[in-house]
Amino acid sequence: MYWRIVKNDVLQSKLITITTLLFVTVASVLVALAMILSVNLTSSIDTLMEEAKVPHYMQMHAGELDRERLDRFARNNENVAAYEASEFLNIEGSNIQIGDYSFADSVQDNGVATQNSQLDYLLDMENRRIQPKPGELYAPVDYMKQGVAKLGDKVIIAGKELRITGFLRDGSMNSQMAGSKRILLHQQEYDELFSKGALEYIIQFRLKDPSKLNEFEAAYKKAGLETNGPSGTYRLFKLGNAMSDGIMIAILLTISLLVVLMAFMCIRFTLLAKIEEDYQEIGVMKAIGLQVTDIKKIYLVKYAAISVIGGLLGYLISLPMSHLLLRNIKLYMGESKNEQLSWLFAVAGVIAVTLLMVSYVYQLLNRFKKVSAIEAIRFSGANEKRSTNSRFTLRRLNFLPTDVRMGIIDIFNQKKLYVTMLLVFILSSFIMIVPAMTYHTVAADSFVENLGFSREMDMMTSLYESVNNMEYEKKIEEYLGKDTDIADYSKIVTKNFHVKENGSTDNVLAVELGDHQKFPVSYLEGKAPIKTHEIALSTINAEEYGKKVGDKVILIRGDKEEVFTVCGIYANLFNGGKTAKATFEDRETAKMWTNIYMKLKDPSQLNQKMAQYKKELPYAKLNNARLHRDQTYGAMIRSILLIAVGALVVALAITGLITALFMKLLLIKDRKEIATIKVLGFTNRELSRQYLARSVTILILGLGLGVFLSMTLGKTLAGLMASMMGGISIQMTGSWLIYLGCPLLMLLVTIVATKAVVTQAGNIEMAENLKE
Repeated sequence: MYWRIVKNDVLQSKLITITTLLFVTVASVLVALAMILSVNLTSSIDTLMEEAKVPHYMQMHAGELDRERLDRFARNNENVAAYEASEFLNIEGSNIQIGDYSFADSVQDNGVATQNSQLDYLLDMENRRIQPKPGELYAPVDYMKQGVAKLGDKVIIAGKELRITGFLRDGSMNSQMAGSKRILLHQQEYDELFSKGALEYIIQFRLKDPSKLNEFEAAYKKAGLETNGPSGTYRLFKLGNAMSDGIMIAILLTISLLVVLMAFMCIRFTLLAKIEEDYQEIGVMKAIGLQVTDIKKIYLVKYAAISVIGGLLGYLISLPMSHLLLRNIKLYMGESKNEQLSWLFAVAGVIAVTLLMVSYVYQLLNRFKKVSAIEAIRFSGANEKRSTNSRFTLRRLNFLPTDVRMGIIDIFNQKKLYVTMLLVFILSSFIMIVPAMTYHTVAADSFVENLGFSREMDMMTSLYESVNNMEYEKKIEEYLGKDTDIADYSKIVTKNFHVKENGSTDNVLAVELGDHQKFPVSYLEGKAPIKTHEIALSTINAEEYGKKVGDKVILIRGDKEEVFTVCGIYANLFNGGKTAKATFEDRETAKMWTNIYMKLKDPSQLNQKMAQYKKELPYAKLNNARLHRDQTYGAMIRSILLIAVGALVVALAITGLITALFMKLLLIKDRKEIATIKVLGFTNRELSRQYLARSVTILILGLGLGVFLSMTLGKTLAGLMASMMGGISIQMTGSWLIYLGCPLLMLLVTIVATKAVVTQAGNIEMAENLKE
């Protein structure tokens, strides 16, 4: 019997049934995708990093290496499980060409290496350690992803011709954000190219207890070992591997949760509309003796069927979609060991959505207990009394047309009815604005400030400690002083200082010394150091030392202790994310490296100046700031743009559907009122304006709250997502185009949907609805 009733009901209300089914399906698809992608990304990264034996601590070093001293340190440190000092032969980009593509403009350090023997292995596309044969060349998988290389392509490195045999995954340098890329060769080819590149050492350690990384890093630096180059940690490598896909999954998960909430709203609308439409039939069923539980079953069976079918469809649709979205994860990290488990998580997510929806419907159906059989049979709809206690009257809004005033007054008289629609508009605006805000943040020039760069900078040169470093530094500064095209430049010197914390001086802090006002970065809290006793900490250092703005830090300079006040906290992805900034002068402590930032008077001359400086200052390593951002974050920015556009389409579609359903519910509830005002002489056009006033008023309120939540809670959520991926805090920014453009699109969709449904009000028969 129940299935016959459900079948007839579906046939009579096809549009409502399809709309509800669509919402449940979309919610299930998004939840399943979020589960599948999250589990697979986490597992793939962990698998890659374990198979590759990614180091817990890595230090790059340009210059001489004292292997005996390094061996002694590793033997004497109880926390060292394995270590290796491998070679990386940095080849000038102009000397590397794959097919027709030259690496002359690459911002990354591209070079050749051989397979390691203890850790940090380079893996093939099956995550197996590669042992290249003479003549074989394995290129980074990132080259294939960018379309730069394919199997069999001719590669010319410093005049030597080779062919690409395969592609490799590099656990520590896999990400586009990594500053270096390793090309794997056999020892024979490596030896032939040895004189054509600049040798760097990659000193790596795996620890027995990774939680003691800070102690180990401090011990390494205190031992006076090689530090002439950037360093990195396991945490930073993991963040780099997760960043691009992780942000996409985080946004997808947020949208899926919001769509689930909106699916509840959709079910509420459709169910209330159906109850209103069937009010007399419900009264008849109660009058002939049917129990409330029996009546509830009739409706519950339908929505349970819709939820189950929608959940099943959502899960089935998510499988092929997940294969498409997993391609990038599998390409960079390989197969997940938990792929089967991810499908179970997806099933669990879909089942949870289905059960929640059925439970929600069950709770809504409790209103049957309030239905009076006599009133239901006597009246065609719920004989509900409307509140007339509102302080808003027609006279208080006399500056508006009468039909608009009537629409607004109805909102205040039936506040509970309109709350659901208000929530939908808030969620829709949130779904639109937060992904758009995320895209605006990462695509903006200021994004580099959140990661440790200054957007004021056009070029940067780095000098690591060497015999000729002082001479090179002086030549560069003299050259910059004479160059009339340079608007400004600033020299920042990085040095290591011991930190006294909890009575111990074992900790070491890398402090960037210089003027931090010329090329500022973005501060999450506080400001840049100006006075000599001020110091700013990166987010990771602030977290590890438990410091906030206003706290004290004690540095050991020479034999003296000096107290500094934390004036600011900033995000940083470079040098392991562990840096500090100060302005004091120091002539005693050895330098680690020197960075010189440059700003041009005419930024359009950047490419010319880069070529000029490379020619005139061959010993200086130059970076193009804009090109660095595009090459490093380009893929991530494109992924977020795709999600932002998708979220915009979904939010607009949901807004249109919910508005249409809500207007349909109102028309059913207001049949008698509509018939009455039509008798009084109101035209269909005036009636349409009255309902349009209702939907637009609620939309304006919803948009205001939605925009406010996006600018506050949305930024907080985005920061939490970034923190979950590695502890790097990112300040979210928006624009007036987002805060105004998205609401205007919602307004347009709401007006169209309202007018499309309200035209049906003209078909309401006056005599039939007034006879009671």
